[in-house]
Amino acid sequence: MTMEPFPEQHDLIALFECEPLLTDKGVPWSYNHLTFTTTRGHDRIVCEIEPGYHTLKFEWSKSDERLVSLDLNWVAGITTDIQGQTEAMIVTFRDKKLMPLRIQLKPHVSISWGTNIEPA
Repeated sequence: MTMEPFPEQHDLIALFECEPLLTDKGVPWSYNHLTFTTTRGHDRIVCEIEPGYHTLKFEWSKSDERLVSLDLNWVAGITTDIQGQTEAMIVTFRDKKLMPLRIQLKPHVSISWGTNIEPA
Protein backbone atom coordinates (compact mmCIF):
# COMPACT_ATOMS: atom_id res chain seq x y z
CA MET A 1 0.00 0.00 0.00
CA THR A 2 1.33 3.44 -0.95
CA MET A 3 0.57 6.96 0.23
CA GLU A 4 -2.97 8.13 -0.46
CA PRO A 5 -3.46 10.74 -1.71
CA PHE A 6 -0.28 11.20 -3.73
CA PRO A 7 0.23 14.07 -6.22
CA GLU A 8 0.45 13.64 -9.96
CA GLN A 9 4.01 13.69 -11.30
CA HIS A 10 3.53 17.06 -13.01
CA ASP A 11 2.31 18.62 -9.74
CA LEU A 12 5.48 17.62 -7.87
CA ILE A 13 7.70 18.74 -10.77
CA ALA A 14 5.92 22.11 -10.81
CA LEU A 15 6.23 22.50 -7.03
CA PHE A 16 9.95 21.71 -6.88
CA GLU A 17 10.70 23.08 -10.37
CA CYS A 18 12.80 20.03 -11.19
CA GLU A 19 12.63 16.37 -12.13
CA PRO A 20 13.41 14.02 -9.25
CA LEU A 21 16.34 11.67 -9.07
CA LEU A 22 14.78 8.19 -9.11
CA THR A 23 16.40 5.22 -7.41
CA ASP A 24 14.74 2.71 -9.76
CA LYS A 25 14.28 3.85 -13.34
CA GLY A 26 11.14 2.44 -14.94
CA VAL A 27 9.40 1.86 -11.62
CA PRO A 28 6.26 3.99 -11.01
CA TRP A 29 6.81 7.00 -8.75
CA SER A 30 4.39 5.65 -6.16
CA TYR A 31 6.79 2.71 -5.59
CA ASN A 32 10.09 4.52 -6.07
CA HIS A 33 12.50 6.67 -4.04
CA LEU A 34 12.21 10.25 -5.28
CA THR A 35 14.79 12.94 -4.48
CA PHE A 36 13.92 16.52 -5.39
CA THR A 37 16.67 19.14 -5.06
CA THR A 38 15.91 22.78 -5.70
CA THR A 39 17.52 26.14 -5.00
CA ARG A 40 15.57 29.35 -4.41
CA GLY A 41 18.00 32.25 -3.93
CA HIS A 42 20.08 31.30 -0.88
CA ASP A 43 17.62 28.54 0.10
CA ARG A 44 18.39 24.94 -0.84
CA ILE A 45 15.71 22.28 -0.46
CA VAL A 46 16.23 18.52 -0.63
CA CYS A 47 13.09 16.40 -0.30
CA GLU A 48 13.16 12.61 -0.43
CA ILE A 49 9.88 10.75 -0.71
CA GLU A 50 9.32 6.98 -0.58
CA PRO A 51 5.57 6.53 -1.01
CA GLY A 52 5.70 2.73 -0.65
CA TYR A 53 7.45 3.02 2.72
CA HIS A 54 5.42 6.05 3.86
CA THR A 55 8.54 8.14 4.53
CA LEU A 56 9.58 11.69 3.76
CA LYS A 57 12.89 13.41 4.47
CA PHE A 58 13.12 17.17 4.12
CA GLU A 59 16.15 19.40 4.51
CA TRP A 60 16.21 23.19 4.19
CA SER A 61 19.53 25.04 4.16
CA LYS A 62 20.31 28.72 3.70
CA SER A 63 23.79 29.71 2.54
CA ASP A 64 25.07 26.19 3.39
CA GLU A 65 23.69 26.38 6.95
CA ARG A 66 21.04 23.80 7.82
CA LEU A 67 17.84 25.40 9.12
CA VAL A 68 15.47 22.41 9.20
CA SER A 69 15.94 18.66 8.92
CA LEU A 70 12.90 16.35 9.12
CA ASP A 71 12.92 12.55 8.97
CA LEU A 72 9.25 11.52 8.91
CA ASN A 73 7.64 8.08 9.05
CA TRP A 74 4.01 6.95 8.90
CA VAL A 75 3.17 9.55 6.25
CA ALA A 76 -0.40 8.85 5.15
CA GLY A 77 -0.53 11.14 2.12
CA ILE A 78 0.77 14.17 0.28
CA THR A 79 -1.09 16.86 -1.64
CA THR A 80 0.03 20.06 -3.33
CA ASP A 81 -1.63 23.40 -2.63
CA ILE A 82 -1.13 26.03 -5.31
CA GLN A 83 -3.06 29.28 -4.90
CA GLY A 84 -1.92 32.31 -6.87
CA GLN A 85 1.75 32.92 -6.05
CA THR A 86 1.72 30.55 -3.05
CA GLU A 87 2.87 26.96 -3.58
CA ALA A 88 3.06 24.34 -0.85
CA MET A 89 3.07 20.64 -0.11
CA ILE A 90 0.72 19.30 2.56
CA VAL A 91 1.80 16.12 4.37
CA THR A 92 -0.71 14.13 6.44
CA PHE A 93 0.05 11.39 8.94
CA ARG A 94 -1.52 8.13 10.11
CA ASP A 95 -1.47 9.45 13.68
CA LYS A 96 -4.38 11.88 13.79
CA LYS A 97 -2.81 13.64 16.80
CA LEU A 98 -0.38 15.15 14.29
CA MET A 99 -1.75 18.04 12.30
CA PRO A 100 -0.85 18.24 8.61
CA LEU A 101 2.65 19.54 7.90
CA ARG A 102 2.68 22.46 5.47
CA ILE A 103 5.91 23.02 3.54
CA GLN A 104 5.64 26.21 1.52
CA LEU A 105 8.17 26.77 -1.27
CA LYS A 106 6.78 29.96 -2.85
CA PRO A 107 6.82 32.93 -2.58
CA HIS A 108 9.28 32.05 0.21
CA VAL A 109 10.17 28.89 2.10
CA SER A 110 8.32 28.32 5.37
CA ILE A 111 7.13 25.39 7.45
CA SER A 112 4.15 25.07 9.79
CA TRP A 113 3.12 22.06 11.86
CA GLY A 114 1.50 21.15 15.15
CA THR A 115 -0.36 18.62 17.22
CA ASN A 116 -4.05 18.27 17.99
CA ILE A 117 -5.28 18.49 21.56
CA GLU A 118 -8.29 16.31 20.79
CA PRO A 119 -7.92 12.58 21.46
CA ALA A 120 -7.69 10.51 18.29
